[in-house]
Amino acid sequence: MKTTNILKYLVVVAALFIYSCSDDSDGDGGTPTPGSGGSGITSITVTASENSIELGGSVTFTVTANDGSNVTSSSTILVNNSSIQGTSFTPTATGTYQINAKFEALTSSAINIEVLPPVLTSLRVESAVSSIKVGDTAEFIVIGTDAGGNDYTITEDATISVNGNQIVGNRFMATTMTDVQATATKDNLTSPVFNLPVTDDNAPGTFARNAVIEDFTGTWCGWCPRVSYAIEQVEAQTDRVFAIAAHSGDAMENSYSAALDNVYVTSGYPTAVINRDAEWTYPEPSNVAQATNLATGTTTSGLSINSMIVGNQLQVYVSAAFAQTTSGAKLVVLVLEDGITASQRNYTSYYGGEDPIPQFEHNHTLRHAITDVFGDAIPSANTMANTKYTEVFDIPIPSLVNDSSKMSIVAMIVGSDNKVINATGAHVGVDKDYQAN
Repeated sequence: MKTTNILKYLVVVAALFIYSCSDDSDGDGGTPTPGSGGSGITSITVTASENSIELGGSVTFTVTANDGSNVTSSSTILVNNSSIQGTSFTPTATGTYQINAKFEALTSSAINIEVLPPVLTSLRVESAVSSIKVGDTAEFIVIGTDAGGNDYTITEDATISVNGNQIVGNRFMATTMTDVQATATKDNLTSPVFNLPVTDDNAPGTFARNAVIEDFTGTWCGWCPRVSYAIEQVEAQTDRVFAIAAHSGDAMENSYSAALDNVYVTSGYPTAVINRDAEWTYPEPSNVAQATNLATGTTTSGLSINSMIVGNQLQVYVSAAFAQTTSGAKLVVLVLEDGITASQRNYTSYYGGEDPIPQFEHNHTLRHAITDVFGDAIPSANTMANTKYTEVFDIPIPSLVNDSSKMSIVAMIVGSDNKVINATGAHVGVDKDYQAN
């Protein structure tokens, strides 16, 4: 009898336990339904303190749940799909910004805010340097100031004039010993004159001696990759040897390369000539020192160059300096192009021995001669000891150039015998000063 009562008691307790567990898991007052946002929240809305602001201002965001509660502190604000810290945002550029908010598993609909240009009250022109040398390029920055004294860089939105003449962009090459006077305008505002002093480009007493390799080549020439490879080995060892690729018999041939070919190719292809004096000894990759040895020590003449693209024009500044009298000196200035891809025959083991090489990169390709390819005579008065000769060339970007961003300039001083005395080179847009050893 006692055993039966105990069993009945246990059955009742078990039933109560099962009922209790079932009641706790039915979702009424238990664990929130996933994705609900908690406490019955099923959607959120983001609002901005302002729908449009001037650049330099800030906007604050508020996130509200569908039950009216403020859930901003528990939300993440996204501006153009990137989360920000906190709820305040200060844009760094004008334009339209898209705003969303996230709260738990919920995402709000997007709103937009417009960031407008500031209302400026004055302009000024600045430069990162206090002076430049003749032949250097000045780069100007235009600053606008609003009524609150806040500054904004507006260089791209302003128009700049130098010495009374409007320029393209914000860069100007100083080709004379005249101070650069720059002003900027935007809308109805004009800046005060900004004066940038121009100093002399003093030449050293001696100059680093550089060398030139002229590679006579063609895409049809299966042995020519051997010289291309050798030039790469030279360039890996020194930056004082400048290569020029004069093409013949292919789409890169032109009147300038043909003129050089007629003089220097006497034993077939490939032919490479160093300093317009001696052929590069075969096999060229085993005789890299023949070129690098000529690019050591010092000599008595040197060059500085600078160049820039202005619209559709190529502007080149070249200065040749002489520490001792160099009678009969001539100036050669050539335009080259890198990165031209074309199929190249290859009978060598270089470049993996592939033949043809379908996308071979042809560099240092001769595209244009600004002077005669054999040089323009420098007036004798400018080749005396401690004198300089300066030329400024302003030409249309050569029509043969495919990609103006890959242009470079090589300049040479050659003697009356056409042999190279010294040389220098640089990509367009790079200022190359006189090199002292």
